Amino acid sequence: MQMHRTAKWLLITCLLTLLFLYTASGVVDLDLWHELALAREALQTGHVPWQDHFAYTPKLDLVVHHEWGAGLLAYLLTEALGPAGLLLLKFSLVFGLAVVCWGNARRRGASVIATGLVAALAIWLRDYSFGTVRAQMYSYLLTALLLWGFDCDRKGDRRWLIGLFVLFPLWVNLHGGCLVGAGLLGGHWLEQLMRRQPHRHLLIAGLLLIPLAALNPWGWHYHAYLARAITMPRPRISEWDPVWVEWPHLIRFTVSVGLGWLILRDGRWRQMPGILLLVATGLAGLKSNRFLAFYAIVYACYLPGQLSRIELGKVLRRGWWKYQRVFCGGFAMCSLLLLGKSLTDEPWRVSVPSHRKKEGAFHLTYPVGAVNYLTNLKFQGNVFVPYNWGSYVMWKLGPEVQISFDSRYEVAYPTWRLEEDEAFFAARDGWEQTLAKYPTDIVLVLLNMEVAQKLADHPGWQSVYRDSQFAMFAREELNLPPILSDAIPPEGRYP
Repeated sequence: MQMHRTAKWLLITCLLTLLFLYTASGVVDLDLWHELALAREALQTGHVPWQDHFAYTPKLDLVVHHEWGAGLLAYLLTEALGPAGLLLLKFSLVFGLAVVCWGNARRRGASVIATGLVAALAIWLRDYSFGTVRAQMYSYLLTALLLWGFDCDRKGDRRWLIGLFVLFPLWVNLHGGCLVGAGLLGGHWLEQLMRRQPHRHLLIAGLLLIPLAALNPWGWHYHAYLARAITMPRPRISEWDPVWVEWPHLIRFTVSVGLGWLILRDGRWRQMPGILLLVATGLAGLKSNRFLAFYAIVYACYLPGQLSRIELGKVLRRGWWKYQRVFCGGFAMCSLLLLGKSLTDEPWRVSVPSHRKKEGAFHLTYPVGAVNYLTNLKFQGNVFVPYNWGSYVMWKLGPEVQISFDSRYEVAYPTWRLEEDEAFFAARDGWEQTLAKYPTDIVLVLLNMEVAQKLADHPGWQSVYRDSQFAMFAREELNLPPILSDAIPPEGRYP
């Protein structure tokens, strides 16, 4: 029995280090900057604004920022604890999700080895949404808690509805993924109806979520925002692409479907509670990478119990008991290797990199040198900036500096602004008209952007800053002192 407990905890350790590997990077997520900027403005003015005060280009008349609560929480933790507060928040969300998913699977009768196998696949299915810190991570944790509530409901325990009515307004103010929660509740109601189980209380609960969603700074306008956000196109934002656009995601998804088919074939899917939720989130994940994490959560909670009941699960359980010493050694070795790999990402620090940390690394870099240049000049004006870096400039230089665009695409801007922005930086036909259209003082670009070469020869504009990756061009009448080099600027600081 002691060996069994040791093997179980080594398996859990192995899974946690695998999850740690995929979430260890401390590079600040680009969306966090605009969340922090809004929180700062709200605290300074005493209310959450309904209009945008950060951009000088066309924007929506009413700006419903569904992540405002996530930004406020990150801001307050940063003010209280510095960068350590952000890391505390991040790993609390990550490992809190892991604990709830493990508990959900085990409560459904899953064996340790079946839970571990499916959990490893679910972690491998991860998408872009685990960062430092993305508001989606609140939705992931709350989704796992909602699945726990559904299991309580199937057993006739209705007390979980108290938690739903308490947490849903909080969810609304943290992230628009509350709509996924409402959809899952609808799916659970439909499945209970089809199985001729008690269901009317679920329909009533779902209807009550509609007024509960109005408990936010924008009231009923929030509903209109969600309807617009869920239906608008996002053709140039990769995390909203279908799963088949990137072959690594397609391979992971295909493996998960293959294992699911193996577990649920021969009609076993009919007996699985929650099958409708698994299929619905799987189809959503197939259509958009953004929903893969929700699919992975349902997968990790529901499939292990079914795997434990079929012959394959019984074989795994017999092997688990027979070869526990081997498993202990393997899990210990894997844990050490995964931990060692994780530590190369320096998970103990929040990072604002100005260049690639290492060869082949995939992470955001920020225009740290360019922003430092404008900070030192105490510059005030308007900066035309690409999608990925608008929020960073907004946080570091606002409100004295206003931006042209940022990653609040569906929150703050008309849809055509993304196309106009991309056309400008690609120097496609009409880019000069876009430059003249707005009261732009400075243009921030990557050196490899087509418009960088065009601006170098454009009348009335001069190069005022350049480093190893970024450049800035300013109106000549500003007469800014040039700093031109190929040097790598120092790493930025959070916050």
